[in-house]
Amino acid sequence: MSADKELVHRFCTPQFIPFSEFEKNAFSNTKKVEFPFENENLTGYTWGEGKTVLLIHGWGSRASHLAVLGRFLAKAGFKVFVFDAPAHSSTTFPPKKSSTNMFEYGKAIYIVAGSIGPIYAAIGHSFGAICAAFAVSGISAFSKYKISVKKLLLISTPPKLTDVYLSFCRKDQAGENGFAVLKSTLEKEFNFISEDYTIENSLRNISSNILLIHDTEDEEFPVSDIYQLQKSFPGINIFITEGYGHKRILGNRFMMARIKDYLLDE
Repeated sequence: MSADKELVHRFCTPQFIPFSEFEKNAFSNTKKVEFPFENENLTGYTWGEGKTVLLIHGWGSRASHLAVLGRFLAKAGFKVFVFDAPAHSSTTFPPKKSSTNMFEYGKAIYIVAGSIGPIYAAIGHSFGAICAAFAVSGISAFSKYKISVKKLLLISTPPKLTDVYLSFCRKDQAGENGFAVLKSTLEKEFNFISEDYTIENSLRNISSNILLIHDTEDEEFPVSDIYQLQKSFPGINIFITEGYGHKRILGNRFMMARIKDYLLDE
């Protein structure tokens, strides 16, 4: 495998995070659901009754990382679905497949949404947030995976797909040259233009009510980008937390309360 292909392979292979004690019982009071997807099934879980809310986890994350939020929203009167994206698993390691990509993420969201719809709200975190925005807007290649929701909530979202590349290259210590190689190789392999895939482009095509949630100390994507989006799109809502960073924000009770209020507000 060439160095360029190897870099892309690392990018498309989610890193495994060891299972916590909480995760072992995260779905003890849920109904397990299987969604047919290509040559395998996507595993999902559901709590509660009411309007349907779809939770979409981030890259290298999994459904169990959204279990606290799922339980909270179920108690608030919603029917909540969460699923493990391709190459991710909440119960087994290694998962059935080792690698995936943005377009498979989009297709997975589309398949799950079609199985559980109509969907009142979609809530995505990190890479799951930006993919949710692409799916709701139906931009570019996501026109094949367009879904309809009344409310879209994006937690710790990357403003642009290229920001995801930069974040990976920092962690991979690939540097500026690595970024250029990763971007060009991905675009050749999947036949797309990275600059098309931004939250700004998505917002131009979304009629849903939108809430952007971000932390002042997000170490992946700066909160200043969220303020800039609000300037460009005054109609969107934002909720800013302090001191939780990119991942720990998912356990922030103030954020969960804000989400509940936003979903309950007609």
